[in-house]
Amino acid sequence: MPTEKKEDKIILRFENVSKLYNYETHSLRNLNLTVEQGEFLFICGRTGSGKSTFLRLITRELSPTSGKIFFDGEEITAMKHRDIPYLRRKIGVIRQNGEIFLEERTVAQNLEFVMRATGHEEDTLRQRALKALSMVGLGKKADCLPRELSGGERKRVEIARALVNNPRIIIADEPTASLDRDLSWDIMSLFEDINQLGVTLIIVTHDKEIVNIMRKRVVTFAHGKLLGDVKRGRYGDLL
Repeated sequence: MPTEKKEDKIILRFENVSKLYNYETHSLRNLNLTVEQGEFLFICGRTGSGKSTFLRLITRELSPTSGKIFFDGEEITAMKHRDIPYLRRKIGVIRQNGEIFLEERTVAQNLEFVMRATGHEEDTLRQRALKALSMVGLGKKADCLPRELSGGERKRVEIARALVNNPRIIIADEPTASLDRDLSWDIMSLFEDINQLGVTLIIVTHDKEIVNIMRKRVVTFAHGKLLGDVKRGRYGDLL
């Protein structure tokens, strides 16, 4: 059996990537970073350090000013606009304060709407929605309306929404910011379970306790530059 090369395991690569906004302000400067399939990363840094820009470059909501980004072996900086929806099928996104639900549709119908927008066949939508809800422990809530859910359940629906396309990677921007301690740990435990299935996790957070206890790979940005990259790191390493 052939040995898997390290290069074959890389799901995401940034090569000398910079993002320049108006007035010659760099949000990211000469970023070099690789992520292997199945890794769990925390992205840390102060407000304005480049964290959100990093996430938006992965989804091609932004294009870099210079440098190259490779996702799943393909250079996405050269990707045609018509192909971007297919890229986004491979990426589950959980946005900061991004709870956007169609309140008059059921939980399952909300997930079906997301899949319909990315071009899935109509006859597969219900089955995929139920599978994603089951993965986050909400299989029995499929036909509930969003307003009938607790805050923790609504956050789980957001995670299910990120899972419906069977993504290679999930990126989350401050997913526990509005939750209490118990709910925050419930959500992080769920992320651990998802990661154990082989899904790559990239999570932006300011939550020092979670980062310090979980001891995952910690990547730290400061002033648009990569300041630290520590295996089994702690919040603030090199910050």
